[in-house]
Amino acid sequence: MREVLALVGGYAGDDVRLVSRGAEAQAMLAELAALAGELETAAELFGRAAEAFVRAELPWFAVEYEARLAGLAHHLGDIAGAERALRAALEHGGPHLEAVGRAQLHLQLAEVVGGRGLSEEAAEHALEAAHWADEAGEGPTLGAWARHQLGGFLLRQGRCAEAAEVLESALPDLSAETHGDGAVVQTQWWLGDCLSELGEHRAAAERRLQAAEIARHWPEQHDHATLAHLAAESLGHAGLHADADQAYARAGELWRTLGNVHGLVRSLRARAWLALRTEDGTDAARELMAGAVRECAAALDAAADEEMQERLVAELGHTHRQFGDLLARTAAEDDEDDSIRAALEEALAQMTAAVTVFAALGDDALHGRTGAELAAGWLEADLSRPAAAAVRARAVLAAYDGAGHEDETARGRRAEAEQMLKVVAEQKDQED
Repeated sequence: MREVLALVGGYAGDDVRLVSRGAEAQAMLAELAALAGELETAAELFGRAAEAFVRAELPWFAVEYEARLAGLAHHLGDIAGAERALRAALEHGGPHLEAVGRAQLHLQLAEVVGGRGLSEEAAEHALEAAHWADEAGEGPTLGAWARHQLGGFLLRQGRCAEAAEVLESALPDLSAETHGDGAVVQTQWWLGDCLSELGEHRAAAERRLQAAEIARHWPEQHDHATLAHLAAESLGHAGLHADADQAYARAGELWRTLGNVHGLVRSLRARAWLALRTEDGTDAARELMAGAVRECAAALDAAADEEMQERLVAELGHTHRQFGDLLARTAAEDDEDDSIRAALEEALAQMTAAVTVFAALGDDALHGRTGAELAAGWLEADLSRPAAAAVRARAVLAAYDGAGHEDETARGRRAEAEQMLKVVAEQKDQED
């Protein structure tokens, strides 16, 4: 092969046969380099072979080597090189490409440009891939994979109805044996996300539970836990509160096994809110929320990493805040004045704890702190303490003093604090 290259290397004529022989020799050397593990050399040689065929005005012969170059470039982390090679292969193949080859090139290009965040173009290539796979009689195999990818790219664009239709069409042909159980789970997962966005919560829960059942058998259980948690959310939105509680409990145990405190705490908080909707569920709701506080506090005591500590502090602040909201809700549902006041006092204590926790994070938790401060202020007003409520309102205004007007949350919090001052001023006047 090197002798062939030496023979034709200096040839500048237009004998297509000689140029082709040189290109073929480059390609054979590239194959040997690839077998020897010299991937960068192989990529360079495949590139030379493709260029030689293009110069010889035989671009369709370059396609095979451009496809090989794309694969090597992708493996080497040269995403831009892989994209160039794939685009060149599609351009040079033109009408000479067989349907299955065209499908494969479009699908690879879809994955590459999709990885760069170009979801719209990626969807176009995935659609082309699905079309040409069907033309080649590869609909149930390559075509199903292309539709799976197309559905994902449509979902990224927020085109949920179209994505759901495409994903549902792909599912019957996707199989663990052909495409891997990961593809089946991902398709069900995406479909659940689509249906959830479309408000079809019962159907979303069904898809997520089906995916969770497959992921249940995987060695790594994070996906199983996430899907169980998402299914619980869908069941709750569908009004299936008992089923949602079971799914949250399942997710919570998985999060606990994985050592994921955030997932565990959020599952406990969700179960607390569900419990509050059931008859005589107030005590259970309180206990679940108190359990979330305990889990968060215990994890915080054990955390050694500073970043993890900050995340857990924020989680603890949100948990105190939700506990306060929950207790205030129980007060609104209680007929006895004494028990209402007691519940409001408990709620205020949790809100005050949330303010303190968020304050420890400084500006990073400013909105969390002011939100809890305002909630505490309204509770002070409900407890007929206008002066205390006014102090909290002024604390919020002071926190945003000098804040830019472009911050919508800051504007909303300032407006609410001003409203609180007016309300408590009227309340104080009535008392006087």
